[in-house]
Amino acid sequence: MRQVDAPAGQAAAQTAEIALFDFLSLDHVHLAFNEGYLRIVRAAYPYDHISFHAIKGHVDRLSRCVADLGNIRFETCKPFETSLGFSQHNPIAGRWAARQCLISVARKISGRSLRLAALLGVNANLLAVVGHGWPKMTAAPLHMILHGQLGEAMIWRSRNPFIRAGDLISKLRRPLPAAVKLVALELGVKEAILEISPSLASSIVILEHPILISEWAKCSPLEPLGKIRIGFVGHARRAKGFDVFAELARGCSRADIEFCAIGLSSPETDHLDIGRLARKPSQIPLPRQEYLKALAGVDLVCLPLHSRAYDFTGSGTVSDAIGALKPLIAFGSRTLQAIFAQYGRIGWLTEDRNSLFELVRTLDPVEFERQRSAWITNLKAIRRARSPQALAQPYASAIFGTKPLGTSSRPRITAKSSRDTNASILLPK
Repeated sequence: MRQVDAPAGQAAAQTAEIALFDFLSLDHVHLAFNEGYLRIVRAAYPYDHISFHAIKGHVDRLSRCVADLGNIRFETCKPFETSLGFSQHNPIAGRWAARQCLISVARKISGRSLRLAALLGVNANLLAVVGHGWPKMTAAPLHMILHGQLGEAMIWRSRNPFIRAGDLISKLRRPLPAAVKLVALELGVKEAILEISPSLASSIVILEHPILISEWAKCSPLEPLGKIRIGFVGHARRAKGFDVFAELARGCSRADIEFCAIGLSSPETDHLDIGRLARKPSQIPLPRQEYLKALAGVDLVCLPLHSRAYDFTGSGTVSDAIGALKPLIAFGSRTLQAIFAQYGRIGWLTEDRNSLFELVRTLDPVEFERQRSAWITNLKAIRRARSPQALAQPYASAIFGTKPLGTSSRPRITAKSSRDTNASILLPK
């Protein structure tokens, strides 16, 4: 990796360590987000050392994506992994796995001048063990990124009171240490979390899901509409509403509308009749470039997302639709309503399945063409606001309430030695 040269005297005074850990992402999972996050942090603190720790397959892929950035050290680590085949929802096995992650973090940051640490993905056990064990290691801030874990927990909770008491919803009701923050990746998520746990008001940071402008820098101009191509984007699961999308395609007999699924198939929906889809879910994970090319070929992105789940989830598929400048036709979840309120309309929001079906059945191509240019103007504004460079300043301010490195910086905090830290690491009550 190339090194970034700081102005004379500045690097020595202000350089610190930013340590990032991802114990949950395998290979290509969350690859685009992790690239975006690295670019945000690098833009915010251009002279800091950054270390990134994940499993080998993920590290190999991510290091190639950010080869243009300097002063980043990539290291492998073991993933969050329960023993003896136990589910991650098992509180005992899950907490043991989380404790191994905490020990790994302690060793990696031992003795370093730490500005920030982050977990790029957090489940109930990581929140309980790493989040509440953090103050024993250092006073530096810890950011815990919420992807879809809380949304999943809102869809299904065990009836077993022992497991239920250890799930993410239950753990969120416990106040977090002052240095530990949850990072919500979409507008509206903070308000949804506060309905569960008002005590977390000062513990939630909003970081709108970054969009890699490099992926869409060469977007082609709008083409005249022929058939209206409506695409379902992402994993073809019920939680994302793929069953609704498949039914929508079966029930629409219009020759001027075409339906396609861009993403991976799921055992949950493999039994569905998808004969009306011009493109069917893939049986193997799509390479990112193939996925982006297919997304560029649709006119509308249809996301009949399970609204309860997506009140708590920053959807990567929504970010991809924004990046591709594709208007949405979707259920009005809290997050999408917040996006519309902040940036203006970027498509249609419907209340439920029946109103979605009626909208598609009566969709007027002329009216869609008329509104599309205004929606794309708003999509471009969101895309600019969510570029890593644009997000760097507000995110740095959220970390310390200060400007990024080079204008002002908080004093560095040295983590305890691994010997002292490991001796004091206990499973939180």
